[in-house]
Amino acid sequence: MNPESIHSVSVTVLGSGTCVPLPDRYPSSYFIRPSVVPGGWLVDIGPGALKRLAQAGGSYKEIDSVFVSHIHPDHIGSLLFFLEALNYTPDFSRSKPLFIYGSKEVEEYLQLNLELTLPLRPDFPLDFIVLRDKMVVNQEGWTLKVRELKHSTTTLGFRWDVEGCILVYGADTEPCVGISELAEGADLLILESSFAQDNPTPGHLTTFQAGKIAKESSAKKLLLSHLYPEVAEMTERERESEVRASGYKGEIIFAEDLMRLDVFPGREKK
Repeated sequence: MNPESIHSVSVTVLGSGTCVPLPDRYPSSYFIRPSVVPGGWLVDIGPGALKRLAQAGGSYKEIDSVFVSHIHPDHIGSLLFFLEALNYTPDFSRSKPLFIYGSKEVEEYLQLNLELTLPLRPDFPLDFIVLRDKMVVNQEGWTLKVRELKHSTTTLGFRWDVEGCILVYGADTEPCVGISELAEGADLLILESSFAQDNPTPGHLTTFQAGKIAKESSAKKLLLSHLYPEVAEMTERERESEVRASGYKGEIIFAEDLMRLDVFPGREKK
């Protein structure tokens, strides 16, 4: 492949935390910028996501699509605020469509809230794409595969093939077939690392479990996020030791808010 034809996909962590308030971590959200999608995507949109987006140099006015994994507030809390901002920013009028991808539960959540707050109904085209387990979405320049995960409410994991990069987002889940299938051969695998190795918790992953999924799927790079205090307050060495105990040999990165990664297809940047 000609090196000049290889594109990276930019991933910025907008929120690396959880429902537990921490001074330096907002809840879950990620800003993904493939060159084939000029405005970029938001993947989950927890409280504070739009502030972090502004700090990262992104524009909420230009976002093309939002992918929502599930309806827990730490993953969806800024969605209504986002629509309000697009409707009521002075001297701004959006004309291009906004695409929102999520489960039927996410669609029902959105419709219920729009019925309760009619002025939030967008003045621009809004297209909600209902996602289901094992669904494949083909769009110009990218493909999305969806699997249902094992969490306390309907939760979807996402695998994008865009510009030759395989990006996988595991949202909230305990180990399950769905996340293992999505993770296979990922260039960047984004998994939660909610709890310590000795504290397995239903519906979530420990440091060790995340590493094991990355090992078994041969993921090239592992980004660990959604850190509850017990992991967030560990030293870097302690965290990595628990992940390495799984046998994973690839690159491990513990997410911080506003961290940016450039992901290349099948290789690391030289």
